[in-house]
Amino acid sequence: MTKKYNVMRKILIPTDFSEVSKNSLRYGLDLYRRTESIVDLVHIYHPAFDPGQTEIIDVSSGVEKILESKMKDLISTTSMFDLDVKGKVEVGFATERIIEMSFNYDIIIMGTTGVSGLLGRLFGSVSTEVAEKSHCPVLLVPPNISFEGYKNVIYACDVDGVSTEVLNEIMTFAKRYNAKLHFVHIKDGDKDIEIILPKDIEVDCTVNEIEADSVIKGVNLFIEKKNADMVIIATKQRSFWEGILHTNHTNEFVLNIKIPLLVYHDTRK
Repeated sequence: MTKKYNVMRKILIPTDFSEVSKNSLRYGLDLYRRTESIVDLVHIYHPAFDPGQTEIIDVSSGVEKILESKMKDLISTTSMFDLDVKGKVEVGFATERIIEMSFNYDIIIMGTTGVSGLLGRLFGSVSTEVAEKSHCPVLLVPPNISFEGYKNVIYACDVDGVSTEVLNEIMTFAKRYNAKLHFVHIKDGDKDIEIILPKDIEVDCTVNEIEADSVIKGVNLFIEKKNADMVIIATKQRSFWEGILHTNHTNEFVLNIKIPLLVYHDTRK
């Protein structure tokens, strides 16, 4: 589904009050600093079990009041970004509720839970499922990075090429940040593809086909070659997406976890 920006961009940033989620908040606010954007922070918890909590909460003191206090404290740290930031605490299952909320937002920004840089452990289960099933783009932000602009952005293309819908989205994104856009197809036995770009394109682009043993390895090598700042995929690209989720533990490749992953949603049938 294509989002149309009418007056204000609407941004959803889920948080569990961990350092990883606080970092993704700072990254997102820096990314959209001084833009026409509304930012909603949300913490979703289940009263019987809330694995997102990093400290023991005395239930008798009122879990919701404590969480609302934590949300208020978090919002107080955002004043320097010149954005309209609001927060709320909801009861429910985090993954399901965030996916439901995605209908009403232009982008979701979430932290990832990398452990030792291993690809198979790069995403937390909530971030992964939201990125795959969300109805708006999702930006996954690795731990311990800050926003410093974009110079080289990689779009990893599969055998279906690039849809017009997704192309328009990523061109707008690259133009906004004056980034060079690299379309990359990793050839590992698949048929050749032809990436057709508009003649009047206003973004500096390259089109690349690379032979590699796997999509993951090929993208990883290209990231290093171009010193890339971001990787973009679309969820219709099953081979790439499933390669991230189901990499064999004996054959894991280290994906540069300093690079955010922006997930668009290709609605082609």
